[in-house]
Amino acid sequence: MVVSRTWTWIVTLVSVAAAVHLPVERQTNDGVHLTITPVCGKLGGTFANANAAVPTTGIKTLVAFGDSYTSGGRSDGGILPAAVLNGTSPRAGGRAKGVACNLSTTIKDYTVHSFFPYKASIEITLFQVSAALFLSQKNVLDPAPALYTVFFGIKYATAILFRLKILIHLVDPDENHLPQAAAEHLAQIKQLAAAPTLAKNIVVLDDYGRGGHSATGDVWKQAVFAGLNPLRAQGLNVAFVDFAPLWEAVLGTTPGFAAFGYKTSGACIPNLSQTDLSGECVTRLNSFYWLPGHPSKETHRIMADYVKLALANCKA
Repeated sequence: MVVSRTWTWIVTLVSVAAAVHLPVERQTNDGVHLTITPVCGKLGGTFANANAAVPTTGIKTLVAFGDSYTSGGRSDGGILPAAVLNGTSPRAGGRAKGVACNLSTTIKDYTVHSFFPYKASIEITLFQVSAALFLSQKNVLDPAPALYTVFFGIKYATAILFRLKILIHLVDPDENHLPQAAAEHLAQIKQLAAAPTLAKNIVVLDDYGRGGHSATGDVWKQAVFAGLNPLRAQGLNVAFVDFAPLWEAVLGTTPGFAAFGYKTSGACIPNLSQTDLSGECVTRLNSFYWLPGHPSKETHRIMADYVKLALANCKA
């Protein structure tokens, strides 16, 4: 089952481990490793990696909002389901691989796995619904050791980059919803920071474009980044992690996918909606993507390493 190669890398964000449902941890990343260092910037400027006081240790609860890049199989804040194990299959154990098990951390998963349609308006709704569900549950969390992560925008990449291709009937062709999406993202973050939740530590992650760019997309990204500075002025600990340089480094020629230990920058499973392993590639441990456009577990590991470096080094 494809579920055995879970996409939930977010549990490794601050080198923590869940206290529940962890499969056997594999001690290798199959030769795939991070070869670049996140470029740092400052809040208030042009978007870049920046961390304004978000702690990298002592996190006891991780509350994740996002789409399929962070979906762990739950969207209601419940315990993540165990990964499907198949004997000694190398596909097993990807969720916890590389995790430093030095903290006991509760993961509350409010991410939503949705492939279609590729519209900014849809992902606005996903965040609204997820945040509303979280608030309706009346969670009582200590703000200090709780970390809230927001990782939307992946689907916007498709709307931006493929609007003139075969998926034209599925996308938002004029991208009119992107400014609304940026404003709504910030509004939902402000709601989490208000009573009764009083969220204190918030990390926004962005991978719009997945190696490509558009003027409209950059405006969306800049708007979200700029909106974090007022939140810092209000006393929140906020951070922004920009995955664009990682995608550009793998998919481009400097240094290129081979420098990271990949055999291919493509997908191992050929079809986006596939639920079995038919047609699986021979380089399943060294493919950049698992499904088209969705990272392999090895990629999730270096994404986590990238985030860890950005939070530790990019003090805003």
